[in-house]
Formats: sequence, C-alpha cells, structure tokens
Amino acid sequence: MSPSQNMAAMQEHIPQWRASRLTQSEYCKAHDIKPHIFSYYKKKFSSSRSSDQQTSQLVPVKFVADDMLGGSRLSSGPSLIKVIHTNGFSLEIQADTELGTLKPLLELVRSIS
Repeated sequence: MSPSQNMAAMQEHIPQWRASRLTQSEYCKAHDIKPHIFSYYKKKFSSSRSSDQQTSQLVPVKFVADDMLGGSRLSSGPSLIKVIHTNGFSLEIQADTELGTLKPLLELVRSIS
C-alpha cells in the first residue's frame, strides 16, 4: 500500500476505532493493522485536528465604549478590557497591557474552556 493509500485508509479507521469502543490493540488485531502504524496516524490526525480546533475557536469581538452602555466611569484610571466567555468565565485586563504577556494567559483560557 502506498503512503497516500495508507493515510486515506487510516483516516477511515481512526473514527471507526473510536466508535467501536475497542482498545487500540483489539481494533488493530481485528483489522490486521500494525499497532505502530495505527499509533502514528492517530497521533498525526489528532495533532492536526487540535490545531484546526484552535483556529476554529476564534470568535469575533466587538468593542463597545462605556458611554454607549450607559455606564459612567468612576475613576480616571486605565481603561479595562473585559472578555466574557459563554461558559461564564470572564477576564479583565488593562487596555495598555503588553500583548506578549497575554499569549500564555489566553492559551490557558482556551485550554480550560
């Protein structure tokens, strides 16, 4: 079997294995698949799928000024940005926060949401 044929076949086997409720070893034995090949493609597909999920989880954000919300600012302190996730998690950061420091924080939020 050529590598592209092998990849195409494994793209079908991985979801079938997940639906089968068999262990990986049992599934490989039942379908005459070498376990190390199955593991390779399972890892390959899961890493490409997780990167697809990360990019597909981005949501457009609309910024609204305080005065448009009818609120009044009590202090003349720095502006805040508040992000509220649909699961109820919220995050407030100062608008002048260095963007490089936000990346690890946003990755953490993405991993728990």
